[in-house]
Amino acid sequence: MRKIQRILAATRHEWVDRVPKGEFYLDDGFVMKLLGLKNNVEFEDRVEACELLGLDALAFSPFSSRDGKTPVWDGLMKWRKETDFFIFAIIDGPFQGTAKFFSSFNEFLVAIARRDPIILEITAKVVAANVQLGLDALNSGANGLIIADDIAYQKGTFISPENLRKFFFPSLMDQVGLLKAQKSPIFFHADGNIIPVLPDLIASGINGIHSLDFSSLVDIAIVKQAAGNSLCLMGGYDLGWFSKKNRSEKASELLAVAAGGGGYIFGSSAGILGSELSVEQVTEVYQHVGNLSATK
Repeated sequence: MRKIQRILAATRHEWVDRVPKGEFYLDDGFVMKLLGLKNNVEFEDRVEACELLGLDALAFSPFSSRDGKTPVWDGLMKWRKETDFFIFAIIDGPFQGTAKFFSSFNEFLVAIARRDPIILEITAKVVAANVQLGLDALNSGANGLIIADDIAYQKGTFISPENLRKFFFPSLMDQVGLLKAQKSPIFFHADGNIIPVLPDLIASGINGIHSLDFSSLVDIAIVKQAAGNSLCLMGGYDLGWFSKKNRSEKASELLAVAAGGGGYIFGSSAGILGSELSVEQVTEVYQHVGNLSATK
């Protein structure tokens, strides 16, 4: 199977010839160590590094030059034109996008606590901008979208599930609904414990969830059971596991929980492989995963 075909099959819970793999980004320092480079990382170097790890999917954030003449998805377009990777475009969600309009996160939280009507006004504008950015990405060659909305930390959501349902989840459903008309997979990214609002995320219409940033595989199993065939899971491998002696066993344990019945893309919970990681350890894990067959 080709990379795009493999990722699409995983999102649909269809048979795949091997476990798909995806990361958002490989840090320049990591690429340099992996390839033994001494100079700057070029486009061809990054492609080679992704191929060495057997990646199928990558993700890109929008970029805009100071003169405003460079397309915001310029980097994405180059990868779409010259490679066969599945390309996700990353856009904000209603919560994260609205927070950026405040001078601090605390000010944002206070406005929510006070039920300030400005929240809903800003969120509506944010969703409209996000939808346009997502459509631009798909028109520029993206195969799918990732809505990045960091609504949680390890102990739960930053604000109560009730306030998320009042201020943000209806807007998330609107954003997903408008973008799903393009029939491209839409994933939702959030770090931390999203289990308290998992039914809300499923109901929003997304096709997958990225990060699976949990302290236990038991939590990933809970997400897998709740998601059923409605969501494809992506990520879940803790960066700290790469340095453990049983790093490959941890990958096998993760696959046993997340890949059963299909609908899973292997990757780190962070989405970024940084220069602090050992390339030998990372390569060992990715080769191990590449040798395993995905469960139908």
